[in-house]
Amino acid sequence: WREWRSPSLIIVWLALSLAVACVLALGSISDRMEKGLSQQSREFMAGDRTLQSSREVPKAWLEEARKRGLNVGEQLTFATMTFAGDTPQLASVKAVDSVYPMYGELQTRPDGVKPQPGSVLLAPRLMALLNLKTGDTIDVGDVTLRIAGEVVQEPDSGFNPFQMAPRLMMNMADVAKTGAIQPGSRVMWRYKFGGTPQQLAGYESWLLPQLKPEHRWYGLEQDDGALGKSLERSQQFLLLSALLTLLLAVAAVAVAMSHYCRSRYDLVAILKTLGAGRAQLRKLIIGQWLMVLGLSAVTGGAIGLLFENILLVLLKPVLPADLPPASLWPWLWALGAMTVISLLVGLRPYRLLLATQPLRVLRRDVVARVWPLKIYLPVACAVVVALLAGLMGGSMLLWAVLAGAVILALLCGLVGWMLLNVLRGMTLTSLPLRLAVSRLLRQPWSTL
Repeated sequence: WREWRSPSLIIVWLALSLAVACVLALGSISDRMEKGLSQQSREFMAGDRTLQSSREVPKAWLEEARKRGLNVGEQLTFATMTFAGDTPQLASVKAVDSVYPMYGELQTRPDGVKPQPGSVLLAPRLMALLNLKTGDTIDVGDVTLRIAGEVVQEPDSGFNPFQMAPRLMMNMADVAKTGAIQPGSRVMWRYKFGGTPQQLAGYESWLLPQLKPEHRWYGLEQDDGALGKSLERSQQFLLLSALLTLLLAVAAVAVAMSHYCRSRYDLVAILKTLGAGRAQLRKLIIGQWLMVLGLSAVTGGAIGLLFENILLVLLKPVLPADLPPASLWPWLWALGAMTVISLLVGLRPYRLLLATQPLRVLRRDVVARVWPLKIYLPVACAVVVALLAGLMGGSMLLWAVLAGAVILALLCGLVGWMLLNVLRGMTLTSLPLRLAVSRLLRQPWSTL
């Protein structure tokens, strides 16, 4: 416990605690936002997956989905002329079954109305163009249907600037009666599927080999709409934030731990002159290391929860009202990141500390030659890149950030090397400055 009086060890503890706190806070918010976005996204799509086709798909495909426990909904969209008496108006017809909407809410006026067989729902613009009201009738092709209400908002309407015709929503059972679907008609079938990720993955692996060019299978991540692109951008932003947090944590812990170990060279040298063996020193160092990690996990976790609540308050205007709770993954991610970071950047300094020679008591310039920095640094960087690529799936954003970091590091190293050469050629009259410059020039790799 006497070591905790050392400012260097406190800096190491604070650096690890902040690394845990930042990763935990950002990971928890990312996890909660991803869950919230995924939950809302299926409401905007009215399903977990969509199969789009220009013609009706085989019934066996839908039966297979139902056998696997999936909910299946059918939609058919086409354009046709509607008539109110002698007044014609082009309408964009959307035929749905009783499952619609699988997720989300169909907002109608009056509330809770769905298109039943023999009835339709009209967009307010269509009712105004045809001068109709709820309870009137409208001719759609060869059939006359009763207007049950107005369509205020569809959960899966999206944004289509080319859809100029107002909406008419009808029941799938009335499509054949209209006679509007003829050979060569331009129609679009959409089949909505809902279920667990395991059920969807199993059905997807069964279905994909059978799809033809006229078929398109997609979820929100593959959706070309504005919502799909928004979700993709938000995921990239969270990924970038997590990546930058990890890189900054690695740099902070590396600097703090190296400084602490350098400040303890003399202590280890004195202990060795007094008869301390490598086993005793190793036990002391590892015990101290585990104590720092344990304390950093506790304090970092508490600070991380505080950071999370502060960020939630600051981001409240742009976040959904009710975010689902985070899973255990952010905790595992934070503790795992702390362990990996401490091992990666602390192994060499502690190895140097353990290899300190007793001669350092008399000569302070004696430094152990273990794991040269010009070899250890590229290896450590390669390990960091491999771990990040494995955890984040080799995203292009990851490689772009890493490439930018490498270029920036090379530029900074080049500037530092040029400054060292300038210092080497300068003649300094002040003794403190000469000693400081001599120390910088003695170990250029450590300086850079």
